Amino acid sequence: MKNQRLRIVVKIGSSSITEENGQLSLTKLESYIDQLARLDQEENVQLILVSSGAVALGMAQLGWRRKESTIPEKQGAAAVGQGLLIHAYQQSFGKKGIDIAQLLLTKADIEDRKRFVNIRNTMETLLHYGVVPIINENDTVAVEEIRFGDNDTLSSFVAMVADADLLILLTDVDGLYTANPRIDSNATKIDEVWDIDDSIDQMAGGQGSDRGTGGMRTKITAAKIATTSGIDVALASSETQDVLVRIIHHEKIGTWFHARSGELTAKKSWMMFGTRTEGQLVIDGGAASAVMKGNGSLLLPGIVAVHGDFQEGAVVRIEKEDGQEIGKGICNFSAWDLRLLIERSHQGESMRNMQEAVHRNQLVLTSSLNGGENHRRLESLH
Repeated sequence: MKNQRLRIVVKIGSSSITEENGQLSLTKLESYIDQLARLDQEENVQLILVSSGAVALGMAQLGWRRKESTIPEKQGAAAVGQGLLIHAYQQSFGKKGIDIAQLLLTKADIEDRKRFVNIRNTMETLLHYGVVPIINENDTVAVEEIRFGDNDTLSSFVAMVADADLLILLTDVDGLYTANPRIDSNATKIDEVWDIDDSIDQMAGGQGSDRGTGGMRTKITAAKIATTSGIDVALASSETQDVLVRIIHHEKIGTWFHARSGELTAKKSWMMFGTRTEGQLVIDGGAASAVMKGNGSLLLPGIVAVHGDFQEGAVVRIEKEDGQEIGKGICNFSAWDLRLLIERSHQGESMRNMQEAVHRNQLVLTSSLNGGENHRRLESLH
């Protein structure tokens, strides 16, 4: 078990806490708070909550009924709604004697390694003192380049940052189906997923809520990130009676995505999913074989081209000469230095005793993420 107490991230979508008109549903909200309080106080569970709803609440408060809104309008609505949302959580959790804290994040916070570590330290401190972190995207400042785009994806990164044992995604359907159950009467629910392959991605197309930004496809993406990082994922309907408690008690509801065996370390998960690359290294066949099959470091003689302008310590893509990405890694040289060293190598200077361009401990293989077996079940954690 990763933690002494079972640590779970629960993601609640806009449609799960609002009425059709966008107003907050206190009945729905307090139902979740009752369950979360039971988990916190009776089930020895550490809780992190990722909650949507700020934009919807803000638009309802402002009386806006627009089907389409500009980005500044959504940001303004989020600024209004976020206060309403956290106030509602504070009052409801307060009745249970539970303190909460608010964290607003953007994708840029995850991409920056120092911020990533600071977020982790903050969450660890809050959880140590029994405080429930409530997290949302910082919609008031986020633009396209730094947006997660949906809280499903955000929740998977939060689970990764927190080194969680389980991610629960609540939605308005009771699991993953072979087709959209709203339009296909022959659609059947899938109880367990051991490998998120192309067929699972295809099943997710078009499924999801009419409200909020995340459909089934975003939930599958979130599940892929989490399970690859060694985190189990449960997808279930927010309308199921006592859904959170029943999941923790191992009832077979919704769809269970099993964590992969040989999951990535926290730092390699961050490299794989949490950061953007600043350049590319193109390597020859021998280097590709050493990296992919021999678990070797990437050495200077294997690099045939360098793209981009980056400094040492940057995360770079590693590609074969045919353009296929095989991994990402933290480069020990700047782009300028690499080009200079490659030029010297072409002139006959030996590079054999030089430092690795990317050490194997700082390298994650994209190709290793295809296929795999489960890592563990919830029963082994509880």
